[in-house]
Amino acid sequence: MIRSIALLGLCAVLTAFLLSMIWGHQQARNNGTEIILDMEPVDPRSLFRGHYVIIRTPLNIIELDQYYGDNDFKVGDKVFVSLTKVEADQWQISSVNKQQPEAGSNFIQGRVNHYRSSSKKWPQRIRVKYNIESYFADKVSALALEKKVSESKMRIILAVDENGKAVIRGLEIDGTRFIDEL
Repeated sequence: MIRSIALLGLCAVLTAFLLSMIWGHQQARNNGTEIILDMEPVDPRSLFRGHYVIIRTPLNIIELDQYYGDNDFKVGDKVFVSLTKVEADQWQISSVNKQQPEAGSNFIQGRVNHYRSSSKKWPQRIRVKYNIESYFADKVSALALEKKVSESKMRIILAVDENGKAVIRGLEIDGTRFIDEL
């Protein structure tokens, strides 16, 4: 009897944890700042992960000498990339820092995945991972996206919360928005 109660309690805790993850993700999607970025997709397939698109944006590889901010990063460091809106739906990097910017500014949080120091031949740069690099789709949608990649302009629509954490809201293909439902 005690084991059954303990098992039910464990199930309740795990269910509450999963529901809180879903609720947090939905809150970020609904209340986060919308940022649209150009993307360069590649369509791999994985036996375990299914069909997905690997997404590369201009924020993934950052040449540090082009931007104001910190430049002494190591692999694994948190990075806060401040963004400035330059047109109606175009964003560009304004600074790169180790510390979270002040409240009210637009930024996205990531983690340094690779660091290359400057040399005579190459500028100092970092590769950053934001946990938005994979877009999962069913087989039919993934194959359709793969076909559109070569003939369409694709952009990714993100929602970024006040802590800089980004979630994918959907895609924009040739100006048409496709927002995913949770």
